[in-house]
Amino acid sequence: MRLTESAYSFIIEDFFGPGVIAGFTKPALSGHLPQDVQTALCDRAVSAPVAYLKQIHSSAIQVIEQDGMYVGDGLFTSCAHLALVVKTADCLPILLYSQDLGAAGVVHMGWRSACLGILDTIPFELGSFKAVAGVGLRECCFRVTEEFFNYLQFIPFLMRSGNGLFFDAAGFARSRLVKHGLKRENFFDNRICSYCNPGGFFSHRRGDTSSRTLSFIMKS
Repeated sequence: MRLTESAYSFIIEDFFGPGVIAGFTKPALSGHLPQDVQTALCDRAVSAPVAYLKQIHSSAIQVIEQDGMYVGDGLFTSCAHLALVVKTADCLPILLYSQDLGAAGVVHMGWRSACLGILDTIPFELGSFKAVAGVGLRECCFRVTEEFFNYLQFIPFLMRSGNGLFFDAAGFARSRLVKHGLKRENFFDNRICSYCNPGGFFSHRRGDTSSRTLSFIMKS
């Protein structure tokens, strides 16, 4: 997998296969929907309707056929020329695609939705899917409280460093997706931390309370 940089976005290349446009916006765009995704797609000379979410830190995933705003934290579609989008400023975006099924998806995984089992509610068998973990907090900066030991599913992904306790969200996501059939080699973590990456991606913990990175996927 490689990232191709353009004026307003990074595009994921050589991973999902032909006919798929996937990536995430650069800080030059502040995350307005749907117009900022359309701007990012214009980098690729593409125009498409956009489906996005009123994100509620839930386990709700919707399978859709039309553009517009939906309520929940995940979207899947088998429709071509429909861009699916999630917005993040520390939570982990996950982009998924199956060439065999022709299905694309996006998931917004914060710790609350992870705890509620959002990755256990994906309405597909994952054996033919590929998945990318996008820009979000990594274990270097995802500091959490001792309360996280109350969530048994999180314990293998907690680690101490100095006086802090940190959570490996991408490792957790990989483990849950593999449990549901994703091949381990078909999960790619881009390792871009929203907090400490020098690219200046938006981070709520760093004080960005309104701007968001947009992660998107679309099959053409």
